[in-house]
Amino acid sequence: MTTGCSTLPSTRGLDLMNPASSLLSPGSAKNASPYQMLDGTAPATALAGNAGLTEEAYHKIREAKAQNAIVLQVAEDEQPVRVLPLPPGQKSVFVSELLNQTGVLKKLGSVQATLYRPSPDSISGVRMEIQFADDGTVDPTTDYGLRPGDRVQIQQKSTTAIESLVNMALRR
Repeated sequence: MTTGCSTLPSTRGLDLMNPASSLLSPGSAKNASPYQMLDGTAPATALAGNAGLTEEAYHKIREAKAQNAIVLQVAEDEQPVRVLPLPPGQKSVFVSELLNQTGVLKKLGSVQATLYRPSPDSISGVRMEIQFADDGTVDPTTDYGLRPGDRVQIQQKSTTAIESLVNMALRR
């Protein structure tokens, strides 16, 4: 008997993700991904193209907005994403104060930092570069006042030998 329907092409090549086994079993890990790749690995949790915005960071940003706090995201730290409260009232906290009080500058030395400010137009937020002077302090023109829900992303600055020589020559 003919139904007039054609058979579907094999989905073997198209089936990139299957439900994870943890979905079907009780007691699965709280933060486990509900999907797994065909090779059995979990997909990456970073939101592609969103400047290191992980799923964990996204939830921490929402938490920070609700609690009058900011998110400090330090690459390769024991606790890479932290929610830190802002002081109550009208007292302002600046990026330089955050970096000094948390000990990030002391621990990492030379760093690169970016502030992401919440925006309805962008999941990752508006990117605001933080510049540093030669002595490692935050440049006053980019020492932004922090607001609830801000995310400060920090990573250790890597310089090549040539960059170090050029910087040394420019300082003379």
